[in-house]
Amino acid sequence: MSKLWRIAPWLLAAALQAAPVVASAAALHSLQDILEQASSAAEAMARAQGYEDPRVSARPLDNRLRLAACEQPLQTFSTPNARVLGPVSIGVRCEQPQPWTIYVRLDVSSQVTLPVLASTLPRGTVIRREHLELTTRPLANNHGAIIVDPEQVIGMELTRSAPAGSPLRHNQLRAPQLVERGQTVVLIAGGDGVQVTMQGKAMASAAAGDRLLVTNLSSGRRIEGIVNPDGSVSVP
Repeated sequence: MSKLWRIAPWLLAAALQAAPVVASAAALHSLQDILEQASSAAEAMARAQGYEDPRVSARPLDNRLRLAACEQPLQTFSTPNARVLGPVSIGVRCEQPQPWTIYVRLDVSSQVTLPVLASTLPRGTVIRREHLELTTRPLANNHGAIIVDPEQVIGMELTRSAPAGSPLRHNQLRAPQLVERGQTVVLIAGGDGVQVTMQGKAMASAAAGDRLLVTNLSSGRRIEGIVNPDGSVSVP
């Protein structure tokens, strides 16, 4: 009997030490669940922007984090107009019983089919369909600057040379320049079936639809007009 009493205190102490560990583990929210919720939210955001096959990789959370177990489904959120590709930050929030908020960093990419140049082209080239080829490649940043629709490229003019295989960005293209600075242009004035034409000098380069300052070669007066598709300029 005395031997049993000597063992019992050791068993009791071990049980008391183990109990808080089990309770603490049960009261903590799974960090993996937080990562999964953030990843699902990031994927949904990318799909909502038209990316059909987003790939999401969450950056690990610090294992030392101790967040109370959430009794309700976690809420996810992001800032308005947040990027959906590349480095992405998703907020994860718990409301009950102990509110907490954490931000998860993720990397999001997607396979995108886009037009690239089939060969190196010099500055000033007006892009034709045969200049392009379609390719599928991973995109790891918002493609607002990268053109994915070939129809937005065809007929545009390169503002600088571009190598073969490169995607095209909006800041590399402009509408073809119909009028060059210093060029003599036809000025068209009037309306209702009565038009007067005269000669003018372009004060800048311009494309169809651009506003252009011209000098009337007869009067020397400067006037602003709109460049027509044939290169003439309509003035008031």
